[in-house]
Amino acid sequence: MPRIVLVFIMFLAVAFGCVAFWHSGRDASGQTTTTVAVGDNFFCDSSFSFGVCDTNITAGDTVMWQWVGSAQHSVTQCDQTFTTCPTLGGFDSGFMTSGTFSQTFNTPGVFYYRCNIHTTQMHGRINVVAQQATPTATAGPTTAGVTPTPGQTGAPGQTAAPSPVRSAAPAAVPQTGGAPTDRGTPWALLVTASGAALIIGSGALAVRLRRR
Repeated sequence: MPRIVLVFIMFLAVAFGCVAFWHSGRDASGQTTTTVAVGDNFFCDSSFSFGVCDTNITAGDTVMWQWVGSAQHSVTQCDQTFTTCPTLGGFDSGFMTSGTFSQTFNTPGVFYYRCNIHTTQMHGRINVVAQQATPTATAGPTTAGVTPTPGQTGAPGQTAAPSPVRSAAPAAVPQTGGAPTDRGTPWALLVTASGAALIIGSGALAVRLRRR
């Protein structure tokens, strides 16, 4: 195979690789999955038996319960007194002895759950806080042409935005989320890279033929 053809193919491979790398970085969603153990007879670990296993996450995150014991258990949403389980429309894994059960929480609030077999030993609580908004810089007041008032020390500083308040009552049941949606292949960049490679390859081939 002529050397010019090999160079052309290698250039195309590098161009496609750069496009794929750039595209994969754009698809990062920043959402996380937190794993909670389901054991005999506890959530989180054995120290929470007859207690409440607390899990703190951000809205949009997913909790995955993983069965680590050998007995049968459930992950069933409750009211805040752990007596009505499941709640109307609440999540419920059903009785399982192994595997995992996942739930995505898109709404800030507090969500309670228990095992519907070990109703007094296995209690849990999911505390979901709102995502923090990225602060944007704002221009300060202009002082041009303003005569300062005696005793005035300057413009007051900005105050920090208040932190989100956690709800003490169970929030509406969120929908279980799936994988982040694909934003599509950047076809414009792909076509540009392929076109550039074709032009370079054609020019090099023409120079090679002209020298013969």
